Amino acid sequence: MTIEEYKRQSIKRVNKQAAVSGAFTNCFDTRAQSERKRTSERKRRLKALVRSNITEIDVLAQYFMISVNTIKKVAYSAGYRISNGQVVESVMR
Repeated sequence: MTIEEYKRQSIKRVNKQAAVSGAFTNCFDTRAQSERKRTSERKRRLKALVRSNITEIDVLAQYFMISVNTIKKVAYSAGYRISNGQVVESVMR
């Protein structure tokens, strides 16, 4: 294989990866939009669960089928704070 053939193959591979990831379409915009929608849906559901006294981080993570760290991020972005493994209403709200 010559250097030129190798370069052509690597360019094809990079272009194929970019096409799959959505670089040549508006896929990045729709991916970001769906990510925001999923996050806001999680916040809404989290608020409803906290109002109904389900506040343990482990239980919430199992309910959402996501990791504990992710549910903590969602709780913080929703305006809650974490204390002793429980989601607590923030005083600042």
